[in-house]
Amino acid sequence: MAGERGKSVTAKEYNEFQKATSWYKHAHEHNAPELAYLTLGLVGEAGEFADEFKKMIRKVGFLEDGSWDQIMCHPEHRANLHKEIGDTLWYLNRLIHFLGLDLEMVMVMNTYKLYRRLRGRPEYKDLKWPFTNPDYSWEAIHEQFKDIGD
Repeated sequence: MAGERGKSVTAKEYNEFQKATSWYKHAHEHNAPELAYLTLGLVGEAGEFADEFKKMIRKVGFLEDGSWDQIMCHPEHRANLHKEIGDTLWYLNRLIHFLGLDLEMVMVMNTYKLYRRLRGRPEYKDLKWPFTNPDYSWEAIHEQFKDIGD
């Protein structure tokens, strides 16, 4: 279900819920302490994701034949990774809003950067621009981000 500018209703509702329930000190103050809190939260949660993955490797082995399936098929492993990636997303999304950015445009800009870098390489010669929304056509995005470096 698409909402304004192609955003899903779920993302809009998530953003509203997140904003209403951000209870940490300095929440919505848009200052250095809030930026520090969100940044440390993001790297902390990414570290928890990595730690959870490390625990899986300890149990199963380091991606030997078949171990990936053992990791991803085990409900506890999948649930723990899901939980930690969700916590990481929470902080990432708060940082995106803190910086006055939009998650969708962050994704489009990153795609532009990677597409521009890769499309000249022989192994990616058939790489197509992935977005069909006219607002995100190659021409429109190239005009907007052409000065962004790799």
